[in-house]
Amino acid sequence: MFAVFARNDLRGVGRDSLLAGLLLAPLVWIALVRFVTPMVADSYDIDLTPYYPVILTGFLLLTSAIVPGGLIALLVLDERDAGTLVALKTTPVPLRTYIAYRATIAVVLATVFVVGTISASGLLPADLILPLIPIGVLTGLSALVICLTMLAFAHNKVEGIAVIRGLGILVAGLPLIPFFLDSDWQLLFSLIPTYWPAKAFWVAWEHGTWWPYLTVGTVFHLLLTWPLCRLFTKGVS
Repeated sequence: MFAVFARNDLRGVGRDSLLAGLLLAPLVWIALVRFVTPMVADSYDIDLTPYYPVILTGFLLLTSAIVPGGLIALLVLDERDAGTLVALKTTPVPLRTYIAYRATIAVVLATVFVVGTISASGLLPADLILPLIPIGVLTGLSALVICLTMLAFAHNKVEGIAVIRGLGILVAGLPLIPFFLDSDWQLLFSLIPTYWPAKAFWVAWEHGTWWPYLTVGTVFHLLLTWPLCRLFTKGVS
């Protein structure tokens, strides 16, 4: 069933230039980070090395949660408009299989985006590639939360695009502020799901103990995902 769902998604992305562009957007962000960052440093004779973590987080890590989350939500909204989800209830395929497929795609895509884009940026130290994998998985859970949140507030693709624009400020903008805070005020941002992968990445960059942020962040995401999944299931029913 996962293969069937995947083939249907590929056809959907191929037919829609918006979805295809969203999927290819990380390539543009890689180019910006890889080539523009050293150009700015050379032009203005400034050392941007201390800010590499927040640059990578803002352009690549957090956007790696938005792209899969938004893409999957828009695909589901398309299927909802076409009556596919209603038709699914008449087949032997349980809804939990469909949800499991969507969750798996969100986590896998986000992990690939995180590891692939940040590794290709030219700014990442080689010893951080392995820690980047579990941090990418946590980013995938953020993508899942973003997807489910969009489905909770949007009823069609137009509304979905509006919701993702609003979420972009919340999940890709505000979590950057704690990087510049050296106090417990950082904890105020812990209610934003993407704070946790961002914080784990920053601590890993400093070769600190980053796994507690990974653990707490995973639990926090699961606590958010459960009611959102129930809400989505209820909406389909």
